[in-house]
Amino acid sequence: MENRESETVEFKKSTSELKQGIVSLSSMLNKSGSGILYFGVLNDSTIIGQQIGKDTTHDISVEIKNHIKPEVIPTVELININDKHIIKVSVAGTKKPYSAYGRYYIRSDDEDLMMSNEILEQFFKDDSIDYSKWENAITEWTIDDIDEERLIEYFNEANECGRLNYVYKDSIDALTKLGLFKNNHLNNAGYYLFSKNKPLKLKLAVFNTDERLSFSDIKLFEGNIFDCIEEGIRYISERMRWNAKIVGSKRVESPEIPLEAIREIVVNSFAHMKVNPAILNEIYLTPTKIKISNPGNIAKNIDPMDFAAGKQSPILRNPLIDMTLYKNKTIDSFATGFERTFKLCKEAGIKWKYENTVTSFSFTFIRSNDTTNDTINDTIKNRQNEMIGLIRKVPTITRKEIAQTLNISEPTVARDLKLLQELGIIKRNGSNKTGYWEVIHG
Repeated sequence: MENRESETVEFKKSTSELKQGIVSLSSMLNKSGSGILYFGVLNDSTIIGQQIGKDTTHDISVEIKNHIKPEVIPTVELININDKHIIKVSVAGTKKPYSAYGRYYIRSDDEDLMMSNEILEQFFKDDSIDYSKWENAITEWTIDDIDEERLIEYFNEANECGRLNYVYKDSIDALTKLGLFKNNHLNNAGYYLFSKNKPLKLKLAVFNTDERLSFSDIKLFEGNIFDCIEEGIRYISERMRWNAKIVGSKRVESPEIPLEAIREIVVNSFAHMKVNPAILNEIYLTPTKIKISNPGNIAKNIDPMDFAAGKQSPILRNPLIDMTLYKNKTIDSFATGFERTFKLCKEAGIKWKYENTVTSFSFTFIRSNDTTNDTINDTIKNRQNEMIGLIRKVPTITRKEIAQTLNISEPTVARDLKLLQELGIIKRNGSNKTGYWEVIHG
């Protein structure tokens, strides 16, 4: 056993200091690419021993795998020295920078120092010299891991919008055409775009206050890029405020933030993200803002206003992913998303802001928080209660009949019904044609 702490060795008296030990492992990984941690040893290398339970080594291993990102697989050994048990934990990795509990550290002699922005930025710069190499790297995943229904839908959309002219044969041929499949395996771009294994996580929440101390809704959604884009747009659409006015004999609703602007930013957050298990894509709503953020800053730290003003040509962090999204018109055109968003917000009188940090990019829509919107929300709740009443009276009622009865549009009916189902208030039994609605609560 080593006789002193160093840039690659750390001593802890017991597993009660496990969290601090994991911080040390991450800092040693960032400095040297490897590290050793001992439990049952004092700072001066005196061996005092460590009590070992049946789950001790397992718990250490799980804690390390859960809280060092990117994930590393530790080697945990039990060692007996002079009839005293100690634990040796070894790690090694090449995917710098590593975080521990969401923060980045670096080793200096026997100390763990939190990384400065300058040091952290250099790590990410070094890692992104040619990030497109990551897209093309071959994975362990095969054609069996593909969501073929999603793939077929993609080609239908691409053909319909005229950006592809392809007759679907099978998933291998289709993915090969897109440059997402080689040597019987998916590359990273193909895996994150079309996998059915839910490779990405999207954190979603509605907070009761701007301080985000409590929430009314929170969830962690998992899916591929297309799944996450759809869920992000849907989540915001169903939870933001809708303004209502009477036009002629019909009630017309419009969202507080233009949906196309929301869509542009959500798509952008997945098209230009830098996949990083330590930093999730996030969407959250508070009373005064809707914030959308993603890991990875804007390539080369260019100001979004430069793209909007046409001063900057497109710079793609993920060219293969971006081209795939372009072909089915998920991306309308390159380097114009910010321009459209700014224009839509200006026309709607919506303020916005963005933040480009060392590790992430976020875009915030500023919400109006006046009594008019509160009244509108109360109106929407009343409308949903009316729907529940209609379903109680006529369980076989159709969306069209609900729309006609309440004098609202069918898309509004569909949105409200979906929300009521998610809240567990109603459920649908049977098929769309012959089934019926059932009120569970409310």
